[in-house]
Amino acid sequence: MMAFTDYQFKPFINQTLKDIGFSEETKVQKAVLERALKGENLVVESATGSGKTHAFLLPIMQRIDVAKPLVQALILSPTRELAMQLYEMAGKFQKNKPELDIRLAIGGTNRDQEIKRFETVQPHIVIGTVGRIRDLAIATNVLKIYTSQIVVIDEADMVLDGKDLEEVDQVLAAIPKPQFMLFSATIPKPMRHFMNRYLEGVKEIVIGEPQLTKGTIEHLFIPTKAKSKEEVLLSLLKIINPFLALIFVNKVEDVDPLAKYIASHGYEVGVIHGDLDDRTRRQTLRRIKDLHYQYVVASDIASRGIDIEGVSHVINFDLPQDIEFYVHRTGRTARFEMRGQAISLYDYDDEKYVNELKKKGLNPVFVKITDQGLEPTVLKERKPLGKIKQIETMIHAKTPMPKKVKPGYKKKRKEKIEKEIRTLKREYVSSIYRKKKKYE
Repeated sequence: MMAFTDYQFKPFINQTLKDIGFSEETKVQKAVLERALKGENLVVESATGSGKTHAFLLPIMQRIDVAKPLVQALILSPTRELAMQLYEMAGKFQKNKPELDIRLAIGGTNRDQEIKRFETVQPHIVIGTVGRIRDLAIATNVLKIYTSQIVVIDEADMVLDGKDLEEVDQVLAAIPKPQFMLFSATIPKPMRHFMNRYLEGVKEIVIGEPQLTKGTIEHLFIPTKAKSKEEVLLSLLKIINPFLALIFVNKVEDVDPLAKYIASHGYEVGVIHGDLDDRTRRQTLRRIKDLHYQYVVASDIASRGIDIEGVSHVINFDLPQDIEFYVHRTGRTARFEMRGQAISLYDYDDEKYVNELKKKGLNPVFVKITDQGLEPTVLKERKPLGKIKQIETMIHAKTPMPKKVKPGYKKKRKEKIEKEIRTLKREYVSSIYRKKKKYE
């Protein structure tokens, strides 16, 4: 690894790196910095928490000419929260170079004030979301992005999602031949289409991990068995003492109820999800940063669009349907060479999911909650259901119990289910005898 001083960065960059305690490059920075400084087009696949933000901020800062009052770099983010965090990181360089003009362009801010400010003077660097950049640069034409020499797309697979591609096209069509740098934890098909359309002579850099996720993350799985997941979660919270734990659920509408349930047992709990208004989200993120909360219940917006520092534990109350999101969620912990734990609650219905994780190289540890803490346990694979049990399970599943029932409904439902089960059992037994007779 090279020291940052070997790159001959400008004095204000070296001073900023010293201020934030960075001395040696990370793996992704080693792979990117030299090429980025030469102006090469790059597509970089690297895990979250690997140091990719400074892999593009450092070349930008080095190449900016503060004497020219022009937009020289544009950084696109998929969410307001991530844009704000990038702006905050870039602002650390601005402290040592006050004449460096960096602007944030996101929704939820005073648009009229933004327009007046852009009409007065153009910044050197703009960081924002696609929608607001398009509004200011294309719709109102007050932000002159056509002078940009560098375009960075962070979490590019989210920015280049199908529904946003039209706006992305409008923004990028206004910038003649900049240097493109795309950073993402994964490179899906929409990104491939973008690369073929916009990038010539692109260098693809993949910073591989020996496992599905970083080796500094311990992956623990707790069987819920017959207990409710809420009960298991409370038992877990009593024996861990996290610096900060993110608790993930799959549905936005489940965030608040779970947080209220946890809070009712004496815990300080925050919530983060996509339906929060901007003011509430900013307040929550500030309170998280100030260590007001030890636990935060979140939807998947926090697994990609928000970078929360100090996460020691990730708890999957619900396992995400997509294994890619398991990677993104658990990547919130063990940042910057720290260690972390990812703890997932699972039922027997999740066996296939866990087996798929194993196939992809994950080494899960199965544990149970005891008075002494989390102790290893053996995962007992469920035996396949016999045909008779399959019939009973199928009939019960297709005859669900409604939330409100009329008097006598339960008895009628039970009689109906038992009748169907008897009928199917008879048919099954008869089929066995027919086959037996056929081969006699």
